[in-house]
Amino acid sequence: MNRIKMTLAAMRTGAATAVITIICAALAASIAWSAPVGSADTSGAIEAQLRHHTMQLAAEPATAPAPASETDEADDKDVPTSQVDKYISVYESMQKDHNLTVEQATSKQGLTVAQFRALENKIEADDTLRERVRKALRHAANPNDKESSDD
Repeated sequence: MNRIKMTLAAMRTGAATAVITIICAALAASIAWSAPVGSADTSGAIEAQLRHHTMQLAAEPATAPAPASETDEADDKDVPTSQVDKYISVYESMQKDHNLTVEQATSKQGLTVAQFRALENKIEADDTLRERVRKALRHAANPNDKESSDD
């Protein structure tokens, strides 16, 4: 999971750098385009404007702020047990009845699909919770499996 986050952070950094470069190039082109041809006075003004804009861009952070879902660690760790149990119940009911849709299974637990997916993302981000859910679902599918029973 950390490798994925690091890869996404690297891609976000690269994208931010590319955007800054494109903005600088567009800015330079627009300033140069609007300058009269052959005017010696304006070339100094253009250079001053370019330096000013470059300094402004350099002062800005190189990357965009991380989305709240990545920075809000407390939300990922604080998944109430009742919510985890509802999540497990949704999957157990779909294991028992393969014709059941996600909408039907979540509504039986009083959840919307969006709430269920948000809960799923939180559980997948927490290794301990993810393993607890996997173990519970393996046990529900095969109660005699020794790996799925609590030690």
